[in-house]
Amino acid sequence: MLFNNEKIKHVAVYLRLSRDEENLGIEQILDNHRQTLINLCNENKWSYEIFEEVASSSTIINREQMVKLLDRIQQDYFDAVVVMDIDRLSRNEYDASDIKRILYQTETFIITPYRMYDLTKDDDSLLLGITNLIASGEYKQILKRMRRGKEYAQKQGHWTNGIAPLGYTKDTKTKKLVPNERAKDIQFIFSKIAKGTTIPDLLIQLKNMGIKTRQGNDFHYNSIQRIINNEAYKGTIISNRTIGKHSTKIRPKEEWIIVHNAHESIIDETTWNTANKLVNEYSFKAPRSKNRIYPTSNLIYCANCGRLQGCNYKQHIDKIYIKHCKCGNRGFYYNPVLALIKEEVLGYKESILETLETLEEGKQEDNTEYKKDKLVSQLNKSKRALEKINILFEEDEIDIVAFRERKAKRQDEIKLIEEEILALEKEDKSVKIDTLKEQIKAFDNLVGNWHLLDDEGYTDEKINRLLHVIISGILWSFKKGEESPHLTIIYNEG
Repeated sequence: MLFNNEKIKHVAVYLRLSRDEENLGIEQILDNHRQTLINLCNENKWSYEIFEEVASSSTIINREQMVKLLDRIQQDYFDAVVVMDIDRLSRNEYDASDIKRILYQTETFIITPYRMYDLTKDDDSLLLGITNLIASGEYKQILKRMRRGKEYAQKQGHWTNGIAPLGYTKDTKTKKLVPNERAKDIQFIFSKIAKGTTIPDLLIQLKNMGIKTRQGNDFHYNSIQRIINNEAYKGTIISNRTIGKHSTKIRPKEEWIIVHNAHESIIDETTWNTANKLVNEYSFKAPRSKNRIYPTSNLIYCANCGRLQGCNYKQHIDKIYIKHCKCGNRGFYYNPVLALIKEEVLGYKESILETLETLEEGKQEDNTEYKKDKLVSQLNKSKRALEKINILFEEDEIDIVAFRERKAKRQDEIKLIEEEILALEKEDKSVKIDTLKEQIKAFDNLVGNWHLLDDEGYTDEKINRLLHVIISGILWSFKKGEESPHLTIIYNEG
């Protein structure tokens, strides 16, 4: 098409695709578009420069060529921008407004194979605005359909979260994760952490054994932490957790998509939970001067104000003291307190053994699983209802007021059911027995020498991890005028 406009001499040809819209392949479509626009420039005898990229239209910030083009336009390099369609510039209504402003201020034309837009003319400016509005609406509908399709795939157990985790391969037919030859490495990592190995010690072992990351590099602290926190290893897929692709802001839990038994697990749930608890409940870092781990790190709390009370090493006298609390609760020499804690904790083992024996010999009917199955069924029903409410709102079948009322009601239902399931799990006899057995193992390991007390034996870090299995906290009180401190040990419930 010929455009009789003497003001146009040099133009920018902008080409962008975000997906294979015509099922011909991205490269083929771009080649077709490129040839069409070049022919248009040659026909009108315009010189041109090409700006080409494969990028989403979600924001121009991530579109390198568009940013470069706008910068050149503001320097008056071009008389016009030549595109296949207006929405190639942007379907984002906010970015479209910025692009339109820059083109208007520089009096730069927009040219497609079918029309030329002069933004200094009211009619063209209005038409462009309407076109952008329609494109923005279409883009939002496309995003909704894509999101809905992704959610459906996730609920079928398909892996849609990018590259498969180390130890897994994505099956091209089933779209699910299947364990591969690196699964044994993952099992080794979880096993070591669950048995009390610190991440720094584990990193040394992995390096010595020649076990590398997928890229062939040595593992680092954060990479081990990410592995231990990845639910995929126990067969669970969790998605829709964050708001936006690159955001760290977490959605409410009722909006997460959680699929259990989505694929074959590499790690059993008990091992996964044990390792996860150890890594996340307290520091796993190697001791350094400012963050040294003591046997009772993150366990001693002020009985008056509830503040965590750490320890302080005084180098000039080579002694460790429990820190003085801001509320006035006094400190004390650490070693005799630690010896007292050891004595009391080891003495509690008999109580744990009696409780375990009572549970194992109990003949009462246990209908926990039946109750749990019923609650899970009701939970899934409520979640499906919540999903339908979201779809009705997206399709404009209900207004915002009805949407909020129905959504709040279903969210309250889901929260109550989840609380009932958690309470039921705590009452589950088999879970209690497993917890008690784990505590007894910890007691057995605590018998013997502690390095801080005996200059040999278990390290401070190992003692700290074992104590966390058995106790949840130690209340410390040493008020002014008292002759000796008071300790109250709070044990984890079986």
